[in-house]
Amino acid sequence: MAPSFLWLQYNFAVDIVMELFDTHCHLTDLPLSHDLDAVLRRAQEAGVSRFIVPGYDLASSRTACRLAAAYPSIGAAVGLHPAWINNNSDNRFSPEPFRQLARLRSPVAIGEIGLDYALKDYSVNTQEIVLRTQLELAALLTLPVIIHCRRAFEPLYLILREFPSVIGVIHAYGGGPKLTEKFLALGYYIGFGGGVTRPNARKVRETALIVPPERILLETDAPYIGSHTVAKGESEPKDCLAVAESLAVLRRWSPTETAVLTTANAVRLFNL
Repeated sequence: MAPSFLWLQYNFAVDIVMELFDTHCHLTDLPLSHDLDAVLRRAQEAGVSRFIVPGYDLASSRTACRLAAAYPSIGAAVGLHPAWINNNSDNRFSPEPFRQLARLRSPVAIGEIGLDYALKDYSVNTQEIVLRTQLELAALLTLPVIIHCRRAFEPLYLILREFPSVIGVIHAYGGGPKLTEKFLALGYYIGFGGGVTRPNARKVRETALIVPPERILLETDAPYIGSHTVAKGESEPKDCLAVAESLAVLRRWSPTETAVLTTANAVRLFNL
């Protein structure tokens, strides 16, 4: 018999020794950065004690690295997100500033990088050039990648396939069950956040049922992605607890199994 949701809530609340790992949260950004110590304290009280903070441009990547240097519980990632690409600079993008930052600050990943065809104004050519360049950097530095993707999962797959030495996580995965096997075959992990807490998020929840246990990561994308009970723009790393609860119910795992599995996956992927 599957454990009841109330039983899971109780056990997640009292078993505070369990360690949850939010593998994608923007602690560099408002409102989280305004009172970071309080944000981290609330996360700790919810059992969330480790964090990956991805950059999305050079400035945020530098800030993420500064946070990682100041807080042992934080790992930084550096990269250029497709929404921050200058579409007129397809032949002028240089990974050199990110390479230098990575050499100096030892981030745990290259990210957040990827493709986003849901943007209002974008160039497919530019996005693909910048993505390939950053995947080359990840291969050079032997680092995993944190991938952002919207409405571009097939093109993304074809590009990732060109870099067999690179693995990483498809964050906030929305590609559905049919495409999942392709990314898993490349060695990628799948990140689940607030979407899995929503009862009507059929595609996300179906995907969560088929991903092998050793390839699942927890995340919040705080403060940007909300959940069934938290509005978009108001989430915090502490809400990783609700993601873990929902995933445990879906997979019929115990709270301890969920925490141990997903944290071990994060440690393994990011070489911590």
